[in-house]
This record gives sequence, structure tokens and C-alpha cells, in this order.
Amino acid sequence: MSQISTKSDDSVQSQVEALTAVAKRLSGEHKEAQALEAYKTAAGLMLGAPWLQHRTAELARKLRQPEVAAFHYRRAAAAFIRAGFPKRALAPLRMAWQVSVALLPGDAAGFVTVATELASVQRELGFASDARLSLTNTNQALKAAGCSERMPSAAEFEVRSTRPPAPRDSSRPPDSGIKPSSVSGAAVGNLLSRLQTAVKP
Repeated sequence: MSQISTKSDDSVQSQVEALTAVAKRLSGEHKEAQALEAYKTAAGLMLGAPWLQHRTAELARKLRQPEVAAFHYRRAAAAFIRAGFPKRALAPLRMAWQVSVALLPGDAAGFVTVATELASVQRELGFASDARLSLTNTNQALKAAGCSERMPSAAEFEVRSTRPPAPRDSSRPPDSGIKPSSVSGAAVGNLLSRLQTAVKP
């Protein structure tokens, strides 16, 4: 069984390497839209590689595809958390928040989802003041865009965030095959369960 798994992993790795090589070549030829498609395919094969998700997000942002960029920034954040590096999830989540502002007022619900993820990670990592600022900035952006949606107050958010997450199916491994670091404890598990339910392949 382990030999089959290793062969499968090698096959995925080789496919991803081939796709990223094609993407780099296309980028060098100023064919960024085609390069993005290659990166998206590679990122779909290797969900647990934050560098690949981030690179895909950056190219999508350059091509002014904020929805695609936000999606892959969120995947990068989930991959960092899954690998046991939750602090590294903050930068891609901030970028997801920034690019999602461009989707207002059309996708206010998506923007609120990204903002909730960012504030949740900030809170779980002990950055309560940053989480409150994220809530405030999100509500200001929603109001400026004429959206009726609003984030909860800091107090309400605190109560919601302390509720235990829905149980995960422990028989199904994370997409990357990497389990959260035991050093990070329950906080990483909570963050990961929130992001995994939000970011679907």
C-alpha cells in the first residue's frame, strides 16, 4: 500500500513540476493568462503547497482576477496552517482581504467570509486588537460599497469564535496529506477546520 502511495505522490509531483515549468515558460513569453491556467491546474493537484497556491494567487492578482486570487490566497493560508505554521497564514489572508474589496458590492458574502477567516486566525494567534481592527475595516468597506452585510461586533465575534468547531471526519486525511503540528495544539485544528470548510477545490 505504501509503495502505491509513494508512486502516486511521485506522479503528482512530476505533473506539478511539468506544469510549473510550462507556466514559467509561458510567463517568460508574456502569455500570463495561459500561465495562470497551468498554475491553477498544478495548484489543484497539490493543495498542500503554499508556495504554489501563493504564486497562482499573485499571478491572478496581476491579471486582475480578484476572485481567483482570493481563492488561492485562502488555499495558501490553509496549507500553512495544515503544515503547522499558522502565523504564516496571516499574510495570504490579508492579501485575500485586499483583493476581495474589489469584488464589492457584488460579492459581499465572499468578502465577509474572507474577513471572518482573517479575524479568526488573528484571534486564535492572540492578536485580538488586529482581529478587532479587521472587523472594523471590513464594516467600513462594506458600508462604503453600499452593502447591507455587516460583521459582528468584537464581543459577538469573540463569543462565536469560542464555540467548538463542527467535528471533522478523521477518516479523511487533509488534502495535502500533512497533519497539523502537534506543537500547535487545538488552535491549529480550529483554524484548519474553519478554512477547510471555506476553501473547496
